[in-house]
Amino acid sequence: MRSHLHLMRWAPLGFLGVAVAYPAAAQSDIPRLSLLRTVAVTSGDEGGSARPEVVATDSRAFVVYLGHISPGNSRTFEVKIYDAGLDSVLAAKTLVWSSTEYGGPTDIRIASEGQNLYAFYETHKPTSSSSGITYLWGAKYALDDDFARMAGSSTPLATSRSMAELQDGDELLDDPAPLVGPGSLYVITRLKYSLSTSGRTVYRVRALSKDDLSVIGTFDLDLSEVADGRARVASLLFDGERILIALATTVSDHAVSEGNDDGAPSDIILVRLTQSWTYDPDRDVVTISAEPDDRENYVAGLKTDGRYFYAAYKQAVGLPPTGEQRAWIKMFDANFELVHAEEVRSTVWGPGGGEVRPSLEVLRSRVFSGQSTGQDLGAGDAGIWLYEIEDSGRVYGTVADKRGAPVSAARIKLAGGGNTWKTSSSCKGAYSLESIPAGSYTLRAKKRGIGSAKQKVTVASASTHVELVLE
Repeated sequence: MRSHLHLMRWAPLGFLGVAVAYPAAAQSDIPRLSLLRTVAVTSGDEGGSARPEVVATDSRAFVVYLGHISPGNSRTFEVKIYDAGLDSVLAAKTLVWSSTEYGGPTDIRIASEGQNLYAFYETHKPTSSSSGITYLWGAKYALDDDFARMAGSSTPLATSRSMAELQDGDELLDDPAPLVGPGSLYVITRLKYSLSTSGRTVYRVRALSKDDLSVIGTFDLDLSEVADGRARVASLLFDGERILIALATTVSDHAVSEGNDDGAPSDIILVRLTQSWTYDPDRDVVTISAEPDDRENYVAGLKTDGRYFYAAYKQAVGLPPTGEQRAWIKMFDANFELVHAEEVRSTVWGPGGGEVRPSLEVLRSRVFSGQSTGQDLGAGDAGIWLYEIEDSGRVYGTVADKRGAPVSAARIKLAGGGNTWKTSSSCKGAYSLESIPAGSYTLRAKKRGIGSAKQKVTVASASTHVELVLE
C-alpha cells in the first residue's frame, strides 16, 4: 500500500522547478456550485442514451453520447448541439453506427482544442455469449453546427478482447482517455492486472497526428511505484509544462472482486508528469480524494479554469444489492486542497439502480456534468447537469418585443468598468453573459426592425436575471 502526500500540497512548478506550498483559500473565497438546470439528452421514442460527454464553447454545448441503447436497437454514437444554456437543440447527427464487421459502440471520450473536437471510442463485436473482439477508434470533428468529420482512421487504432478473456498485461480498450495540448494529441488505454494491492498500474499511451490521427508512437506508462491495482478509468490534463493524471489506487485487499473496476476499496491520486512522461515519486504525487470505507473510481473528468481544478468521479459505498453509487465533482485550489465537493446524483448499487458514469466540462463560470440515468445500461435517458460557480457573476434573461414574443438574434451588450461583453439571443430569446466581475453596468439590446432596450444592472457574485423588452 502506498503512502501519498496529503497534508502539505504542491502547486505548479515555479521558474526554478521547486514546488511551492500555499495556504488553502480563505473561507470567504470558497466557491460553490449552484445547479441551474438538468436536461434529458433523449426522450420518448429516441431509444434511450447513456454516457454523455460535453464540450462547451461561448455559444454552444456539444453533447456526444451512446444512443439507441434500448433492447432491439443497434447502438450508435450521437451528437446533439445545444445553445450555451441548454435551452434548445440546434442540430443533431449520428456519428458512428453499429456494423457487422466491427460490432456496436460501447464507450466514448472527447476533448477539444480550438475549432476541433477529438473523439476516441470503443466498439465491441460479440463472438459468443461470453466472448468478443474490441476495437479502438479515433475521429476529429469540426466544432461547429455542421460537426463535419475532418479526420479519422478507416481501420482500428488497436484490437483486443473482452475483459474476461484477457490475461495479465493485455490491453483494455474501454473508456479511452484523450489528452490534447499544444502540438500533442494522445489517447490512453490501460492494461489488465489484478485489482488487489499487488496488481500493477500500467497505462498504454499512443501519440497521434493531429492532422489524420495516425499513430506516431506507443509506450507504456507504469505508475506501479505510486499506485496499486489494475489501471482504472483515468483523466489527463495539460497544465502549463506538466501533464496531470488523476486515477484510482487500491488501498485494501478486503473483499476484492476482480470482475469489475468497482471491485476494490480505492482512493484517487493525482500524478504530475513531465512532458516526457516522467515523474518524481516523492514529490509529484498527491492523494486528492480518500473518503473512508468506499470505492472511488472512474475518474472521467479533470479540468481547470485557471483558478481551480475540477475532478469528476464515481463513488461506490457498501456492496450490491444494498449499496449506493454516487457521482461527485470536487473542486481544488492550486495546491489541490479541497475547496468544494458536490454530489451530483446517487443511485442504488444493485437491481433497480442506475448506471453512474459521470463526465465533466468547465468553461469559465459554467460546469457541465454528464450522467447516465437509466436503470441499467440498456434503458433510460442520459442527462446533463448544468451548474454555475457562484463566486463569478452572470447576467442572463430573455429578450422580447412589445407583444411579449421572444426576439431571436438580438444583439446584447453589457458595458462598464472599461470592459464590454457581447452576445446574441437564442431562437427562444434567451441570452447569457458569463464571468462578470461585481459592479454596476449598462445592459443594451437591439434588433433592427424591432427596437432597442437599455437598463442599468448591478452584478454580484451570482446570477442576475434581466428581462429586456425592445421598443
